[in-house]
This record gives sequence, C-alpha cells and structure tokens, in this order.
Amino acid sequence: MGVLSWDCFLPILLVVGQQLCDSGSTADDCLQLHPPRVVVRHGDPVSVNCTVSTNHIGMGWAASVDDVPITTGVQFLTWRVESLTIWDLGPLCYANRPGKPQCMERLSVTVYKPPDSVSVSSVNSTDSMVEGSQYHLKCEIQNIAPVQNLTVKWYKGDTLVHEDRDYVIKVKKPEREKAPVSVSSILLITANRTANRTDDNVQYSCGAELDLGPEGPQPPLAVKSTPLRVTVHYKPTINPIVTDLHVIHGYSAVLNCSAKGNPPPDIVWIFNGRQLPTEDSIYTISKTDDEGNYTCRANNSVGIHEETVRVIVTENYMPLIAGILVVLVLAISLAFCVIYSIYYKNKKMGHYSLKNVKLCTQNGNVAQNGNSLPMTRLPE
Repeated sequence: MGVLSWDCFLPILLVVGQQLCDSGSTADDCLQLHPPRVVVRHGDPVSVNCTVSTNHIGMGWAASVDDVPITTGVQFLTWRVESLTIWDLGPLCYANRPGKPQCMERLSVTVYKPPDSVSVSSVNSTDSMVEGSQYHLKCEIQNIAPVQNLTVKWYKGDTLVHEDRDYVIKVKKPEREKAPVSVSSILLITANRTANRTDDNVQYSCGAELDLGPEGPQPPLAVKSTPLRVTVHYKPTINPIVTDLHVIHGYSAVLNCSAKGNPPPDIVWIFNGRQLPTEDSIYTISKTDDEGNYTCRANNSVGIHEETVRVIVTENYMPLIAGILVVLVLAISLAFCVIYSIYYKNKKMGHYSLKNVKLCTQNGNVAQNGNSLPMTRLPE
C-alpha cells in the first residue's frame, strides 16, 4: 500500500474549505487579508496580502487566475494580478495546520467598468414639443458593470430631477453575472406652461453613477450624457394693449400690437372682417378711418390669440376753442385800455372849478379866496 502525498489531499481540502467559507464558517481567525475587500477597474492590476497568525505547514492562494501554490516557511503570501479581466472570481487564501482544520479566508473582489457611452434622446423622435403634452426621454447606457451598483440620474439643466434604479436591462444575464450589460431608463416629462417659459430651450441629460462603496472611486464614478435641448412650441400671448383709444377727427393715430409665442406668431389687424395693411405689427389710423372695434390677431401653428381695441373718434373743437380764446383776449385787452385811460386822466390832470372865483386888480394883486397874492407889474 503506497503512501498518499499531500498533493492528493489538497484538492479535497480546498473543496471542503470552500464549502465552509460559503456557509460562513471558518476554523478560526488565523488569516488576515490586507485589504479584506478590493474594487478593481477592469484591466487594472490588483495585489492583496494574506497573513497567517498561527503555525502552519503551508499556505497558498486558490484562484481562477494567477493562483499561488502552497508555500511553506512564510507568514504572509501575496496574490497579484497584473491585469484583471475576469468578472466573477473569489480568490481564497488558505493555510494548512497540523492536526487542526484548514484556515481559509475568501477575498471580496468587485470588478467594475465605466460605460462605453451614455446618451439621451426623445422617444417621440420630434425636434420640438407642444406645450401641455407629455413626452418620453430615453437614457441609453452601453456596457457597464456591475449593474447592481448603477443608479441612473436625470438632470434638467444642472438640477437633479429623478433617480432611477428600476431601469431596463437590455442584455439579460444570470442573477450572479457580473459582466457588463446595457441598460435604458425612461423619463416622462410634460411641457408645462410657465410664466417665464423655462421649459423652452431647457437641456435634459442623464448620468450613469456607480457607487462601489468606500473602497471604490471617490466621489462615485459618474458619466454624463451630452445634453438634449428641448424646444417647446406654445400658442401666442398678446402683450397688454389699451382697450379704448380716443382719436380726434382729422388726426391720425397708431395701433401697436406685440405677442410672444413659439414659433414666432404672425400679427395682423382686422376691422369689420377686413385685414388691414400693417408695418411691423403697427397700423396707422388715417383721417378717413371709422371708429369701431379693431382686432389684433396673433397666430402660429399652435394656436391663436386675439385682443380688441375700441377706437372712438371725437370732433375737433380746437379751432372753435382757439377763436373763443382770441376774442376773449381782445375783449380783455380793450377793456384794460379803456380803464387805464380813465384812470390816467383822473390822476395826472387833476380837477379844476371856476365857480366863486374873485378877481382883484388892486395894486396889481390878484385875490383868490379872499386872499391877495402879490404881483409885480412888468415893465412896458
């Protein structure tokens, strides 16, 4: 009967050890992995040390790639791969002890891959959206792994509006499959009517974010799509205009109308069912135009908006008023002249009376009011 070598027992021990590890049982904590968990980008190198804290007769790494054969006389052993390209693997470090169960510790390895591309498009395949209607936007993420760590994020401008973890996996894999897959996410939007039209020309984008925990990239790996610019078509809205316009007979006036809308609306003026000639949405009321309701109509492919201005023509009383004012001014001027003339005569010329005047020639003096005034005779 021959003696069985250790190499014959090694496969059996590995199988038993793997079953114990899978069930959560180990002989004891005689092995330590540094680090205990690794997150590796597909194709990058990886290196992990396994340290044994007890006496052993040999330790090694069992792995589907670059395994390390059983080695004696060492306290730690390194598993190293220069380029990791296997998606699902669980390297196992083991140590054989004399007379005791085998020590085993499985390394947690997560292999990730950024997406080949992330893009967003409109499912409806239209270049524009009509206000008030609903539309579907699709985010396409090609070849990303591991998909269970993926979150699809939707942005409106720079604002996050939705997170999706219930995306559709386009390439179905087994439940434990960790290889890259392609996924798609749908966002339902409504082209709402807003006061400042923020939905028009807004940009939607989506991003693929892989959150791989503290061992993974920090911040989490995120790839964002090129923004999709959304154009919203909405019916015109006429800017406020006057409701009543008073026009003096014989004079002209203008009717001005402007409106917002997308596509830009056509603006016309209508009177008594007849379209009036306009220039830059302005109609000039001439001297011969009638009073009545003049309607501004703005229309585009989405809808029509109308506003009406009531034009009231009044008679021109300005010449009559001017004539009356001239007559009043002349009358006032004449009255002023008469009054001033009378006043001037009374104040400047004085009042004189010759009644009861006594003349006295005695001594050549003239008596006035009983008094005599000396007078001197002039030489002849």
